[in-house]
Amino acid sequence: MRRLVLSFIGLMLGLAPPAPAGTFQQAPIAPDLGIPAITRGVTRQLLGRDVFSSPWATVTISHIDLYDRFPYVETRNFQIVSDPQWNRLVCGQPGSGLVAFDGSGTSLGPLAGPRGLAVDDHDRVYVADTDHDRIVVLQAQTEYDDITLAPAFTITGLHAPYAVAWSDGGTPFVPDDDVLYVADTGSNRVLAYSVGDRSARLIASTGSLGSGTNAFAGPMAIAVGRSNGVNTPDVYVADAHNRRIVQLHLATSGFQWIGAVHVDDAVVTSLDTDHWGSVYASGPQQGVVRKFNASLEPVAELCDSLSRPRAFSVPFSIVTDHRDGSVHRAGQPDAVSVEQWADQSGIRLWNLGVSIDGLVVNGGDAPNAHFMLTDPSTLSLETDDAVTGRVIAQRGLGAYTPGVHDVALLPADLSGLGHSSSVTLRLAATSRYSGGPTAVALANFQANGSGEVVLPTRPMLAGCTPNPMRGSTVIAFALPLDPGGRVNLSVLDAGGRRIRTFPRVFAAGSNQVLWDGTDDDGRAVRPGLYFCRLEVGSASYSRRVAVLR
Repeated sequence: MRRLVLSFIGLMLGLAPPAPAGTFQQAPIAPDLGIPAITRGVTRQLLGRDVFSSPWATVTISHIDLYDRFPYVETRNFQIVSDPQWNRLVCGQPGSGLVAFDGSGTSLGPLAGPRGLAVDDHDRVYVADTDHDRIVVLQAQTEYDDITLAPAFTITGLHAPYAVAWSDGGTPFVPDDDVLYVADTGSNRVLAYSVGDRSARLIASTGSLGSGTNAFAGPMAIAVGRSNGVNTPDVYVADAHNRRIVQLHLATSGFQWIGAVHVDDAVVTSLDTDHWGSVYASGPQQGVVRKFNASLEPVAELCDSLSRPRAFSVPFSIVTDHRDGSVHRAGQPDAVSVEQWADQSGIRLWNLGVSIDGLVVNGGDAPNAHFMLTDPSTLSLETDDAVTGRVIAQRGLGAYTPGVHDVALLPADLSGLGHSSSVTLRLAATSRYSGGPTAVALANFQANGSGEVVLPTRPMLAGCTPNPMRGSTVIAFALPLDPGGRVNLSVLDAGGRRIRTFPRVFAAGSNQVLWDGTDDDGRAVRPGLYFCRLEVGSASYSRRVAVLR
């Protein structure tokens, strides 16, 4: 391993500070120096050279040790980044220099196009050495601020493997059932290996060229399911040319096909899962990281400030409590994105928080609060008199998973209104990560004081979810029983020109309309700022929506 005296770059390797509310929040890499990210421009300015040519993927080796005496807590975090263009891995820890590993002078020989990376709970690093048609397994040794990588063994007989994912088999720190999954891109297969200290044995295989069940066309990324930090038998595969993410399940009899969801991205180059099993998919050509829940229902998007993101990796730490001898592996509420290496883009840090999107209150015989939750959270509900601000009712709702939810409103939530009919619903979600942030969403509606939601007294335009949008967005609004005139919903461009109309009759109460980002002629609109306009008689209401591509 060759050492690079670049101690400044080690700043990128620390975990991010506590997250504010919001699904994704960028965390500056060096706030004291005013540096938001490690980019080609930054390294050239401060170091006089490049660190990468074309970074592709990243993994974290992290250890947290707890003691009953000083220093109480010790943390070691090492980041490893693959660079297929310079045929090497770059490794380092905060505040120390970096080392480069290219395989030269070892029993492996030089690496050739290393791309996908994975790491297990014994600090073994798995490298998709794509151009050599093999998986390279390296044993990492860490001490203080030093890291070394030593060859362990290789897996051969592959054809241009692009990605790897390691599973603890559902039993952390018990190596007997560990599994390594490989996206063997060139042969359109997904493989599963039982891995040991010095070798690996093929235990399952599925795939051939095609677009149907049990077929792939360029599987380029792979990830393993998780539940509360422990791996599940679920496997997620990004099937590039079919533009889908496939969900598999590894059973005793082999792979089982669970299903697939379509994605708009031309190519998904990275998949990863967090502590709770949410799936993150990187689409470099569209400049987006999409977040799904474990059932592959879309829950959030990260698209601002990204430049061709190739990977989005959630770090896990091995936590050793020397006070009682316990050891566990915990996902952190942080992530590292790998983007194209350019003057303004490269490596960034992100906080993972929580967001409540699209909160509306639906009336009728069974009134409920309807919303999208982006992360596992503990929810609480409060209703207030919208005129006086007086609290009507409060109650905890318990733990909720990411996805779309409906929470029934009880008579006790609304019966203390008195003479008022205007209610504000306050929904709070606290992230289930330790010390996680709390997000709050508000919705106004009308109630009659006896536990029933009534129609609003005036039109209300809630806005669009998601916003910004890439593929589509939902426009939400509510109408009174007698709106007072003709109701029209349309989309205007920044110049005020009407580009899309929705010629339909809208009902009293809550309404939701899907806009697919096209104009009245079916053509996709250009990126930019647009306005959703609700016209009711002589009155009009507008909300902004940003379109990204």
